[in-house]
Formats: sequence, C-alpha cells, structure tokens
Amino acid sequence: MMRPVFLAALAFAVCVTPAFAAPVHLNFATPSLTALNWTNFVALTLGFYDREGLQLDLAVVEPKTILSAIISGSIEIGLGNGADAIAADDKGADLVAVGSGADSNPYKLMASPGVRSFRDLRGKTIGISGPLDTYTYVIKDVLRRNGLDPDRDVDFLTGGGQNQRMAALLGGGIAAGLVSPPYDAQLAERGFTSLAYIPDYFPHMQASITIVRRDWARRNGDVLRRYLRAQAAASRWLNNPANRPRAIAILVAALKTTPVEAAASYDAYVRAHFFADDFCQLRPGMEIVLKMLHDQGRTASTPAEVGKYVDPEWCPKGR
Repeated sequence: MMRPVFLAALAFAVCVTPAFAAPVHLNFATPSLTALNWTNFVALTLGFYDREGLQLDLAVVEPKTILSAIISGSIEIGLGNGADAIAADDKGADLVAVGSGADSNPYKLMASPGVRSFRDLRGKTIGISGPLDTYTYVIKDVLRRNGLDPDRDVDFLTGGGQNQRMAALLGGGIAAGLVSPPYDAQLAERGFTSLAYIPDYFPHMQASITIVRRDWARRNGDVLRRYLRAQAAASRWLNNPANRPRAIAILVAALKTTPVEAAASYDAYVRAHFFADDFCQLRPGMEIVLKMLHDQGRTASTPAEVGKYVDPEWCPKGR
C-alpha cells in the first residue's frame, strides 16, 4: 500500500477555541488534492473542524488502496469511488456511503496539443485510474458516442489519481485523461484541447463519495455527525456568493494555483452547485452508478436497492 502523504491541518488554518475538551483525530484519505476537496480546505481554514472538536489530516492515497485503508482501520474516512465501494460491499466489506463528494464531477477529457478531435485519438493512450473505475466506463461511453471503439482504437494506461494524470499529460506519457478544475485551465493555457465535458454526458453520477466502515460509524456516530456537520457548514459557506473572494483565496493557498484558475474552479464547482448544502445528497447519483454496474453484470443489486450502500443516519439534521 502506498504510504499516505499527510497534510496536517494545512498551514493556513486558523486557530479557534474548540467546543470540545479533547479534540478527536481523524485521518481522511483522498486520491488527489483538487477543487473537489474545497469543503475540506474551507473547514480547515475557517475552523469548522475545530468548532466540532475534530483534528483532520488529509492523506493523499492511491485510489485503488483507499478502500483497503478504510477496511483495515488505518484511515477512518475516505473520498472513494462509488463503484468500488459497491463491489467491496457485495463481497462483505460492510462499507457505507455517508456523505457526498460531488454529483458528477466537472471533469473534462483533456488531450495533448496535437489531438484536436476524437478522431485524432486513434492509436493514442488514455490515462485511467483502473479498468473497473466508474469513469473508465464513462470514458468508453463518451468515445463510443464520438465514433471510436474503446477496445480497438485506443490504449489505456492504468494507475494513480488526477494529480498523476496531470503529470502524465504534461510529460507526454498519455495523450488524454480526465481533469477537473483548476487543472483543466492550466492545461488549456499550454495548448491542450478539451474534447468533452463529462456532465454534458452524465448530469448525475455519484462517482466520488464519503465512505466509512459501517461498524466504525456505529461505534463513533457522534464523531461522524460532527465531521459531516463541519462539511455541511463548509458547503453552505462555499455556496454563499458573498464568500466568493475568500473561497478563491482559500483554493489558491491550498493548491498553489492562480487566482484566475481558482475563479474558473469556483464557476465550475460552486456556481454549478456541485456541493450539496447538507453534504449528503447521494441517492440520485448513486442510483446511476448502480444502474451502470447492474447493466455490466457487476452487481445483482438494482437502483431500487441503493439503500444497501447509502445511509443518511449520520447526516446533519437542519442547520
């Protein structure tokens, strides 16, 4: 298993007096640090975790090992792949989705400067997280809709999250891959091409979800509620247009991006309302994921059985 890289409380977090006598330490795993972690950055910076008596460390972990880290107990909470969590549950892992990530991540299929159209992708290599990843299904569907046979016309290179794909695109190791803001803007500035905007093809798809072990949630229900309450507070804060300048500054500090790129990320994520106010809007997007897996013969469960994998028990009740 890849050694987690911990970012302890981020250097720009402010200090607030905790409401609890003894802060609880939580390890949170994410496949990459991107704008998808904006609520984490906000909660750290504005002291929402401190207010709930929590100390959160962000760990960057290989996507394929996040679930095993949660199952083993080395990570308490993770931003994981919805399809992988369903597959693991079907094998008895007893994982449960308790919070959102983003409903249909605003990915773009970005291609190297020499690739100007889908036709130019023939014979080229596309970077993916894994052969059974939800977004691999998505990429193949997008290729088919644009006249390519994903099994014959392109090659796939497996491994890593978005940060690794970004490096592979810049280094020429792959010709195309999914990238979300602000990295899509960085690539566009270097002449890369946007071939597709994924929400145009899949408006709802809860590919990234907040996952815990169900037995851990039952034993630590109060702690989990406090975490989700902090996340919901960060979501609501982000969704308030009056906070736009500060939100952009927080992302600039967290990702070392430019204000222009962070502003573009704000439009892609926040204005498009990708972050649910209660941080728990899961069922519609997870039903789409279940339908995909059921159609592929990878699960016997149907969308009507989404409750086997999602539990709103610990979600914030009101504000």
